[in-house]
Amino acid sequence: MHILQYYLLFAIVSNILYFITTWKLFRKAGRKPWESLIPFYNILITLKIIHRPWWWILIIFIPIVGPIMGIIILVDFIRHFNHRSLIDALLVIFLSFIFLAYLNYSPQTQYTGKQERKETFISAILFAVIFATIIHSFILQPFTIPTASMERTLLVGDFLFVSKMNYGIRIPMTPVALPFLQNKIPLGDNQQPQKQINSYVDQIRLPYMRIPGWTEVKRYDIVVFNYPTDSLHTAIDRKDPYVKRCVGLPGDKIQLINDNLFINGKPELIKKDEEQQRNYYIYATEAGISSRKIEEILGYANYQEIQDETGKKIYFFRGLTNTNAEKLKGLDTVDSISIVYQKKGEDGIFYKDINKTKIDTTNSIFPLHSGWNGSQYGPLLIPKKGDIITLTKNNIDQYRRIIKNYEHNELKEENGLFYINGRKTNTYTIQQNYYWMMGDNRDNSLDSRYFGYVPEDHIIGTPIFTWLSIQGLFENDQFGHPAKFKIRWDRMFKIPNTDIPLEKKTNYLPYFIILLGGYFVYDYYRTKKKKKDVNK
Repeated sequence: MHILQYYLLFAIVSNILYFITTWKLFRKAGRKPWESLIPFYNILITLKIIHRPWWWILIIFIPIVGPIMGIIILVDFIRHFNHRSLIDALLVIFLSFIFLAYLNYSPQTQYTGKQERKETFISAILFAVIFATIIHSFILQPFTIPTASMERTLLVGDFLFVSKMNYGIRIPMTPVALPFLQNKIPLGDNQQPQKQINSYVDQIRLPYMRIPGWTEVKRYDIVVFNYPTDSLHTAIDRKDPYVKRCVGLPGDKIQLINDNLFINGKPELIKKDEEQQRNYYIYATEAGISSRKIEEILGYANYQEIQDETGKKIYFFRGLTNTNAEKLKGLDTVDSISIVYQKKGEDGIFYKDINKTKIDTTNSIFPLHSGWNGSQYGPLLIPKKGDIITLTKNNIDQYRRIIKNYEHNELKEENGLFYINGRKTNTYTIQQNYYWMMGDNRDNSLDSRYFGYVPEDHIIGTPIFTWLSIQGLFENDQFGHPAKFKIRWDRMFKIPNTDIPLEKKTNYLPYFIILLGGYFVYDYYRTKKKKKDVNK
């Protein structure tokens, strides 16, 4: 049965149960019993009975906040029949139709009419949660950068606001969920998320829908998306969020040669606010480079110090910009520097065991058995909607996830033949657009080279504002050089992804302070006016 048929069946059954358990309550409230039977109209009449505005019905049909509003209406409904205790509220929440039936058929139940309402702390919190959840789910969502895959463009400890409207608002696909939580309730062992409880009801899902935005994903945009190969969550909107740079659009051809990216045969364009990093070896004299000097030049860097058999120092830096590498090269104690990349023919497959019997697909190059690695990659064509692919045993690893996981078909492979949804065929038509995402910290990024294409329905939005940046907030060091805790004021209240160097970006902190001050002045005079009106 199709998902929409399930929803239709659920709606019909729920509506019938609502009629059976409330028709007498409607009559006691001065309404016609049949009004509790008509879909949608019965909700409007319920709102009239509890003296609430008609537009509340719109909130009921918004994913995630809809169930919260439904609870508020039900609790308010029974209060108008003189059931105002906490126990009554819990009963109608957890035993909805059973408790409503009890009230409906009890001769003692009486309608008490319009209630004098006082704004309570709980009601204020509930409506604040509804408002914030609408903003969070459809317009603007805060994200934190916990890993170094986009350094130094985005730093570990950057706090961003991500716009969900630029590329079009994606309707949440799991409408019944706890607000503000991505996928797990943070209880228990954070190191074993598979043992934690989901923050959403996985069995209730909506189909993919997106309201058109004012722009499409453009090449070199910084994009937030759901991790396509998340093994813990199959609901698209509940997969872990990742942030990378979109370097390949549908139909583009991607290739890396000696770690240098080529798009459609041309070298990539480096944006002015894009600070790419590569791994480097720095070869120094016996005197070496002091950690103080490294901190003075780089601020913070992830590096390992090694000493060769002659006593000279070798420093392995996990990510340096070309500019920072040249700064280190200019030190008196540095002999030479060299960029680190994998050579052609080096294996891009990693294994979970010593005997190499279990492939670690998360950290292995996509597609498997391609013979590529993270520095020598492709050429690979990114599929676009409408492409007709001829399937072979040599390219099936490239398209298997698209056919099965992303476009939800049944795929069988027998004796070199392919069966899609039970039909033998050697072609497949791509149903949606796909994108290629890479981290600016090129040699330290889990990106499309490993998880492959990013489907269009996995796109969340784009970062539009850095509102806070804290160094040392997350553990990101492997070699015993932890970042010192400090607030990075120079990064705050600036807009990423503008093709403007960081030092020339506009700082919006003064504008924010002016707006905040204006609001407090307005609120002061509004409150003062209300008091005068009350005293008249």
